[in-house]
Amino acid sequence: MLTITLALMIVAASAQDYASRIAESSMTIAGTSTLHDWESKVESFAALATVEGETILTVAFKAAVSSIKSGTSAMDTNTYKALNESQHPNIEFTAGPLKYSGSSLPIKGSLTIAGVTKKVEFKAVIEKWSEESITVKATYALKMSDYGIEPPKAMMGTIRTGDDVTISFNISLYKK
Repeated sequence: MLTITLALMIVAASAQDYASRIAESSMTIAGTSTLHDWESKVESFAALATVEGETILTVAFKAAVSSIKSGTSAMDTNTYKALNESQHPNIEFTAGPLKYSGSSLPIKGSLTIAGVTKKVEFKAVIEKWSEESITVKATYALKMSDYGIEPPKAMMGTIRTGDDVTISFNISLYKK
């Protein structure tokens, strides 16, 4: 019994925690409308990862819905309403374990938007992997309706947002 306990302690001791640095990371949400294409920046988010060797054991990501900014307050208000920000203030993602090969990182996890959780799968690219930091870049396309979100409308319905959106991120994680 003692041998098993020591082995578990060695494995746990070699895992390292990493946290995102917002100043070196970025995230955008882009889509279309009947008027023009649009893009919003996500200004407040955090990612945490636990890494052991070449395996990311766990990933936890959270973005504040209220930090999604398009540069137009009316569009931001419509976004917050569509995402039901008052009841679901965060977009969340969890995954693990993930193993990279070369620069490719296949990601399988759970994405929660507006209180609806879906299993997602996409490929990310490892821009940098060192003992001190990891930088991951990816783009993921989804339909708002898959998460129970009615695409926002404006001007009494004459301007309609398309159902398809693309989430792009470049996240730098540093050893804690």
